[in-house]
Formats: sequence, C-alpha cells, structure tokens
Amino acid sequence: MKLNKTLYLLLTMGALTACGISGANAGEKQATSSDISEKKDIKNIKENTAEEIKITKKEDIRDLGGMNVVLAGWRDVNEPEIKKSSQDEALWEYRNDMMDTHNFTFAQKGMAGWNELLELMSTSTIAGDPAAQVFRIHVNFLEAAKNSGLCYDLATLDSIDVHDSKWGTPLTEKMTVGDSVYGLSPQENPLMCIYFNKRVFEEAGLAPDLLYELQASGEWTWEKFEEISDKITQDTDGDGNNDIHAINCNTNFFSQAAIFSNGGSFIGLDENGKYYNNMSSPETIAGLEWAKKYWNTDNEIIPEHWDGHRALFTSGKIGMYLAGSWEGVVFTQDLMPDDWGMVAFPKGPDADGYTSLYSFDAYVIPSSYTKEEAENITFAYDMWTNAAPGYDGPEDWKISLYPHYRDERVIEETLTMLRNTTNPQVDHSNILSGAGIVTTNIGSDIYFDRQTVKEAIESRKSQWQIEIDKINEANNNL
Repeated sequence: MKLNKTLYLLLTMGALTACGISGANAGEKQATSSDISEKKDIKNIKENTAEEIKITKKEDIRDLGGMNVVLAGWRDVNEPEIKKSSQDEALWEYRNDMMDTHNFTFAQKGMAGWNELLELMSTSTIAGDPAAQVFRIHVNFLEAAKNSGLCYDLATLDSIDVHDSKWGTPLTEKMTVGDSVYGLSPQENPLMCIYFNKRVFEEAGLAPDLLYELQASGEWTWEKFEEISDKITQDTDGDGNNDIHAINCNTNFFSQAAIFSNGGSFIGLDENGKYYNNMSSPETIAGLEWAKKYWNTDNEIIPEHWDGHRALFTSGKIGMYLAGSWEGVVFTQDLMPDDWGMVAFPKGPDADGYTSLYSFDAYVIPSSYTKEEAENITFAYDMWTNAAPGYDGPEDWKISLYPHYRDERVIEETLTMLRNTTNPQVDHSNILSGAGIVTTNIGSDIYFDRQTVKEAIESRKSQWQIEIDKINEANNNL
C-alpha cells in the first residue's frame, strides 16, 4: 500500500478590476459596446479559472487508535542502534514515521519455537484471546494452519492487496483455497544453488567464471556438471585418495535438486488446488536415476561431521557447494579467502529452463478478530513490509545484497534470472510433515543402496496417498 500523501494547496486569488470609463458627466457611467464586451471577458475568465484550478483537499489520515501490533515469530527483531546501510536507515525511518503518522506500534517478538507457534496461535485463538496479531507459521505446518479454520481470509480485506508483487506468489497460491487467501509472505531468495570456488576451478584448468558463461548460454546442464566434476576431482599428492572433490554429498538435498531441476516434484498441485503424488512421473524418476548415476562416481564427498558441508567449501576441499542463496552472506573474506560465485543448479533434459525453488513460511492473522480489527492489523503489517521510499523500485531489492556477495554477477545474473522466472516452484511435500513423513530421505535410501529408485518410490506410495487424501478432504471442507 502506497504511503498516503497529504497535499496542501494554498490558492490566493486577487480581485479582477477593470478600468472605469469616463462619461460626459462625472457621476455617470455610459454603457458602451466595449464595456459590455469587457464584462463578458471577466465573467469568462472567472468561469474558466474555476474549471481549470482543482483544489486538492487534505486526505484523511488513518488512525489505528494506538493499536499495538505484535508479530509472533521464533526470535526478536528489534531496530538496531547502528544501521548497516543507508537503506536500513531509510527503512527504519519510514517504519517509525508510519507508526507515528497512523498511531500504532509494531513489534516482532520471539514467542515460541518454530515448531510451537501454530499451537500457540490455535490455543490462544480458540480461547478468544490471540497471543499476537500476526503469526509466522513454519513451512512444515502450512496445511495444518490453512485447514484449521483459525486463519483470517485476507482476500476479504480492503487494507491489503494479496496479489501485490512484494508477496511470494508460490506461497500465496499454496495458501489459497478458491477465492480465499489465508496467509502471505514477502518474496524470498531461492534455494538450490551451486556455489563455486574460483581458485579450485583455475587449478583444475577451468576458467574461473565458466559456470556463469554456461548458465548465460543455456548450456549449464547435467551433462556439463558431470564433465566439470570429473575435472575438479583430483588426487593432488598421488597417494591414491582424492584430495579435492567436485561437490559435497548431501543426499537429501541433492536428490531434491535433481528432481526439481528436471521438471519433477515429490508432490504436485493441480489447477483445482488438489495435491497428488508425483513420484512416478517420468521427470521425477529421471531425476532420481541421474542422482544415483552421479553418486556412483567418486566426485562427491560426505563430511566427517553431519554439519560439515559448508566447511568443505570454505576450506577449498570441494569446488562446488549445493546450498540456498542465503548462505552467501556467511562466506566473508575472513571465513573464505578464495573468491567464489553462484549459479543455478544445472538443468535436466526434461526441464524448460533453470529451476527457481523456494521455501516460504506464512504470515497469518487469527480469524477471531473482527473485520475492523483485521483491517487495521493488515494495514499495519502491509506498511511494515513495504520497502522504504526511494528503495522501492523494481530493481532496488538488489541494494541490500551487494555487500554480501563478492561477485556482482551473483545478483545481476543468477538471482535476477531466478527471481524473474515465470514458473517459481515450492516443494509441496512439506504437507506430509504433519504425519512425520520426511520425503527427502528417499535420497539417502537410494545413495546407501537400501533401495533402488523403483523400490523407493513404490514403498512410499500407499502411505503418502493416505495422507494426501486426508489433506485434500480437509481442503474441501474449507
């Protein structure tokens, strides 16, 4: 919602006067044809002036009556005493100005763990006293929240545009049932990216920016990924063991990337809002089979510690690292002296283009609030999530990212391409989390030869379908 602008126009009009016409007698005015014409001209001037000058009245400023709006999350977010950039300074200045202008406060508070906020919202809303005005619901619990009947239908409110470009479209679609929208989230940066160490590439005889060139030409494919992996993986000291590997082996994440990069998915969502098991689709099967083929090489390495994937990359033990785009903020000069870049995951043969995969939490409002209260809450939340004036242009999202990425091509090419894709994806398999099903562990079962691709799919089919049917039925009852 755009900032209400109050315009003041002060119009001062001087009196229009005409020269007196002297007549034969000092106290008498003679009506001549010239005099009559002049009066008509004056009248026309007044009428035309009234039509042309529009006085803009001061718009009413919306007063929220001192409402305290609390966003419940799993950590506090406070205004920093020292701002990191002029953009941060402008953002907090704007937020404070909005709170003063519209007479409300807004606070982001850590009120429960990520896996406890839905319960907090449910119990407090049912009791008639919601613990907060806005709740952040983790991606694993979106279906439960949507089907609870405890989230306000945001599409019925006038104070927020649920189709504004600042909201993440995949999340909006996921939280939509018919014409109702039960949650929103600001746009996020994508998952499933390939970071690459430029020094390791050069030492393997590869151009340091090779992946950017392949991505730009559309040639960054599974096949090229395999070729490059073979060149990076090396036994540098001749002891028969590889000292440098192509990539870290995160089986669950890699299998997910392989599936989505080929146009597949674990769970699909049709045009009628119905979920379906998509594991038997040709694109999904091909993705898993390619992942298994790649794992049969010696190009990947499993870290000694379960949380050691990032350290393999920062220490130069691997040339590529599979992770979300957000991780780039931690690759500082102190942590990683080597220069690095980032591209999309390579595309499979069945994909139309590079895949932009997102994971969104949802921000919801309890349904127990009256319409007037909900209007005020969404008005405040909408303003809180606005970019600061002067930083709200279509390209201004890049400004805050430049300090975190040493290579501008990450932002100008990779992130720009992934954000502008016409087909952003979300992994709908999170709908099964409520039943304790971890869909991505299919990758580890295949990697460690506990199951073949076919066996892994077949063994999960019945259990998944039972849960999918339950969720679809719950959606029908909304």
